[in-house]
Amino acid sequence: MKMPTVLNVIRALLGLQSIFIVISIAFLIADVINNSTDYSAFPLFDQIAYFASIALRIILILAPPLLTIMYISGQSYKLTITFMVLTLLFTFVFIPSVIILVHLFMLLALLLHAPSKMYLKQMGPAREYSKRDLHL
Repeated sequence: MKMPTVLNVIRALLGLQSIFIVISIAFLIADVINNSTDYSAFPLFDQIAYFASIALRIILILAPPLLTIMYISGQSYKLTITFMVLTLLFTFVFIPSVIILVHLFMLLALLLHAPSKMYLKQMGPAREYSKRDLHL
């Protein structure tokens, strides 16, 4: 079965979001490297905690869209919906903007669009085993 257009659009939007996040992360890292003397006034433990919180936010923002793309390609309905909900949740928490509406419509499209649902729920053909295949 061919992938529905709605799923291709969702994958493309999530891919664009991921590219935007990676570019933003690159600018953040460049800014941190250029202004590293600003952080030297703080104790080492505070610096580690600050950069660890940034790394955790990056992972929480970047991982769910990438996993959603991966599970759409792998035709897994439950995991696609799960990670799409996580993407919506983390977008709501960390990036409050118009993107939340886009994620909400993408989630509704996944839940309500019948061809997309059928595509994600389809199973591969089951292999039939003969006695000769099972014989040691």
